[in-house]
Amino acid sequence: MRLSIITGKATSIVNVSKDIAYVSQRLGHAPRILNYVESPSSIARLSDGVILVYPASPLFCGEYMLLYRDLRVHYGLNCIYYTMIEGRPRRIHVRPWMTRDVEFVACSKYVRDKLLDAGFRVKDVVYHGLVREAIEEAKKLVPIARKNLERLHGDKVIFGVVSHTHPRKGIDYLVSAISILREKRDDFVVHLVTNREAKQRYSGIQNLHIDTVFGTRSREEILAFLGAIDYLIMPSLAEGFGLPIIEANAMGTLTIHGAFPPLTEISDLENNIVFNYNDVRFINLGEGIEYEYHVYDPKELASCMEEAIELKLKHKSELENRQEKVKDVLNEFDAEKLYPKLIKMALG
Repeated sequence: MRLSIITGKATSIVNVSKDIAYVSQRLGHAPRILNYVESPSSIARLSDGVILVYPASPLFCGEYMLLYRDLRVHYGLNCIYYTMIEGRPRRIHVRPWMTRDVEFVACSKYVRDKLLDAGFRVKDVVYHGLVREAIEEAKKLVPIARKNLERLHGDKVIFGVVSHTHPRKGIDYLVSAISILREKRDDFVVHLVTNREAKQRYSGIQNLHIDTVFGTRSREEILAFLGAIDYLIMPSLAEGFGLPIIEANAMGTLTIHGAFPPLTEISDLENNIVFNYNDVRFINLGEGIEYEYHVYDPKELASCMEEAIELKLKHKSELENRQEKVKDVLNEFDAEKLYPKLIKMALG
């Protein structure tokens, strides 16, 4: 059957859309991905079902909601709105027709709860998945990626971060944690894969290497990077899912992150390294979302980084044991187990 997957331009949702398309093709369907909104009549003519993959900010996703409504109401087409959000939608932007005519599929229980609190309808929860073949292909590239990192950073413990510079991503908190830890030791580096804006904001910070390739490298190259670093740091204050955690774990790399939902839904909390937050604030940045910031003391992140360094330098067997255990995430979040449910909703 013909499946249209309509998404935006952000790297994360494009990757999710590609994985859904991969699984649908494996199931014998004919997927096509659009990163723009086509006319409903054109989509209906070329599709047996549609999956919209887009955030649930009513300020920016109105045209996606309208498309969903038109496809279902006027063309009788099966349509699924698969979504994510990092806080709660601002009610001022929520129109009655949105809560009446749109039904979401959430990528986490956290997202489900936030949408329900705002008055939206939620059909189900389907977690993001990982394509096993992509993970296996990326593992072949890890030795080359590791050599390149060692050429850059020598024998230092290498922390990786893959993030843009949006305030909710917590890069300022990361920079503070680096400064705190550097007062104690100099045997580490944080390799930040990010956008060009970071060069202007964070250049010259010791023990921070800024790599401005965010959104330009292939999925396999980023996964290889996640497999080549010693640890992934996710310094975020707010997330709707936390895909880099399970990507890094599938590659055998432990992740350092805050102990807040939805990260606590998906993370191996026994083997990853987590830190607590001390406050929750809802922040309006004019983007249609009140981001739910889980505010933490950068000292907590710095302490976890030091724990990770000691683990690598002094407890190698324990580290290797934990690295093997986190790989089990691929069985739990296998895209070929998760996404057929989503595809079936869209195609009937």
